[in-house]
Amino acid sequence: MIDLKSHALGCDVLVIGGGGAAIRAAIACREKGAETLVVSKTRVGFGNNTYISKASWTMPGLGHPEDSHRVHVKDTLVAGCFVNDRRMVERVARGSSSLVPFFERCGVEFAAKDGRMIVDSAPGHTYPRHVRGKNRTGSDLMLPLKAYAERIGVRFLDKVFVTGLIPQGDRVAAATGISREGMFYEIGFRCAIVATGGYGRIYLRTNNAPGIHGDGQAIAFELGLPLKDMEFVQFYPTASGKGGARLLLYEVLVCRAGARLKNGAGEDILTKHGLDDPAALTRDRLSGAIMEEVEKGLGVEGGVIMDLRSVPEERSATVSPLLPAGWSAVKEFVVAPTAHFCMGGVVVDSEAESAMPGLFFAGEVCAGVHGANRLAGNALLEIFVMGEVAGVNAGMRAKEIPPLKIPEKEIRREKSRLEYMFSETGEDAGALCRSLQSTMWKKGGVIRNGEGLREGLAQIEELKTLSRKCKAEDPVQLMTRLELENMLLVSEMVCRAALYRDESRGAHQRSDCPQERNPEWLKNILIRKRQGQKMVMEAVPTTQ
Repeated sequence: MIDLKSHALGCDVLVIGGGGAAIRAAIACREKGAETLVVSKTRVGFGNNTYISKASWTMPGLGHPEDSHRVHVKDTLVAGCFVNDRRMVERVARGSSSLVPFFERCGVEFAAKDGRMIVDSAPGHTYPRHVRGKNRTGSDLMLPLKAYAERIGVRFLDKVFVTGLIPQGDRVAAATGISREGMFYEIGFRCAIVATGGYGRIYLRTNNAPGIHGDGQAIAFELGLPLKDMEFVQFYPTASGKGGARLLLYEVLVCRAGARLKNGAGEDILTKHGLDDPAALTRDRLSGAIMEEVEKGLGVEGGVIMDLRSVPEERSATVSPLLPAGWSAVKEFVVAPTAHFCMGGVVVDSEAESAMPGLFFAGEVCAGVHGANRLAGNALLEIFVMGEVAGVNAGMRAKEIPPLKIPEKEIRREKSRLEYMFSETGEDAGALCRSLQSTMWKKGGVIRNGEGLREGLAQIEELKTLSRKCKAEDPVQLMTRLELENMLLVSEMVCRAALYRDESRGAHQRSDCPQERNPEWLKNILIRKRQGQKMVMEAVPTTQ
């Protein structure tokens, strides 16, 4: 046992997370006059999915005179197989018009040609409506936004893992956390915003940033809040490398430039699977087609071939910037799906508020906007629109409600729990994380079935038992153990929901239930904690 030193902090609004949704929320809070503190287990602004993104988002109405928010809503609902929360979809679509003025105020530069913003097309969108940062990197967004947040007085606390939120009555009163140096933090606040992202790192192949383990979803579950759509995980279809970290953008390379996707027998898989229409080539459909070829024994090194030899010479300037440095002479790549985005998460209303007053969630940690599958460009749109919504509402609410008394007894209990988790002997938490990731890739990945999901749940239970005996010799190892606990909890939610939904819909594809079942499954699966640690599920009609 290690005796942790304590440090107390206070603020009007606590923002947990360090990516685009967190910083956008923090800016909105501060501009409402609230003392705002952002706490991140990585450096704020870095080590998150916004930072490693291609800085491309959806802006309806910019690329075609007939485009509108209404058309964008329709496209989003169709892509989500009509299990989206329509109210949230409409809120996000309407909020898009505020993004350009906000980004310009923060100093973000856009990709432009002849003084006009470049607007691109993408599969699933009726009209061109994609804009991007000047250099097609997440730093185009995150660096100016963080600098602006600092200028207006937002405070940052880096490399602190928030271990939980402590409730008092129907509100949350405080947060606890631990730093990499072993400092125990207790943070009091009036309102809180959780913007910790998705849970892509529960999978062996993912392009998500290293810290994306489902921490916010786990926090919500422990508070008894409902989550939904946890079975819906989007796999980006064309990623290279063993870990799937490098995306080769099929929307450009295949749909616009003309690259081909071939199986091991040389067959064009788009033609084979009836996916010849580039405008309809969404991520869920292409990922399923690729993995179907692999499972039939027609794959190449666990994927398929992206063949660039069919790309016309005049389009090489478009293709080259999208390929890794030094690869411009290579004409064939092995590509396979990789966990990319999580549609499931915490249930919130269209004001970003959870079932606990004063507790908001924003960004990928939430469910509702995307339904069963996310359209390209809608992720960054959601995080910035809903980040603003959460920040404005939390900032205003913090002026209206008094702070709660810090629950010292619960704070001491959490500190003792962490201190007793230190141990010089036991299982390697990192190795258990890798074992879980392998299980989820094989049993809860792109194509699932009932038998595999049940096997996955059994393996998760075995890993849970081992996780209780993990070694933690220092605070960094303790953080890995805490992340493992969150990963196990979220993985169980994914597998249980995927087993419960006995159909295929969007990104959730089951080989033993290959059909979409309407109207029986125009529903969302809610998951919450009941009776101690028991996980219960309920299918409820989709809000339309």
